[in-house]
Amino acid sequence: MREFFIHIFNDYGRIIVFLHIISACLLIGSMFVMRFVIQPVEVDIEDEKVKFGSCLKMMKRYILFLVPVMLIIVLTSIFMNLGLGFKNGNPATYVMVHTKEALWTFITFNFVYMYFKYLQAKKGFDVENYIEVEENMVLMVRYLIPLNLILAMISVYFGVILRGY
Repeated sequence: MREFFIHIFNDYGRIIVFLHIISACLLIGSMFVMRFVIQPVEVDIEDEKVKFGSCLKMMKRYILFLVPVMLIIVLTSIFMNLGLGFKNGNPATYVMVHTKEALWTFITFNFVYMYFKYLQAKKGFDVENYIEVEENMVLMVRYLIPLNLILAMISVYFGVILRGY
């Protein structure tokens, strides 16, 4: 199986790295936009039903956007890890690869947790419990997304180090 990944990476390495970088840019950019562009606008909406309804629609679309982006990041990272032979290289580099994997694993679990918070907010919205909706939305947008944003930027920095720049 390892030979398959190495062979594919040798043939399509530039495309794989390109997809990895573009997906990371999309993920980081989307988190930045959600937290610092869209959320401040949503706060100014007076009608709670309209505000939370649009927040939930936006969060649903965001989660649907995240799934393929995260899958591309994971898949391309597997190809790069095996294709670049980090395991047989410098041990410090291999530790950094595992640190990146740990960061992305935490980011993924954080997004899964956000999905469950989204489901709770949607359930609260359906029964018009706007306090529950607001608590879940605030947790997602003010805390979980910025946490993922910071962790993703750290991971990108490690990626730059791994590439040798």
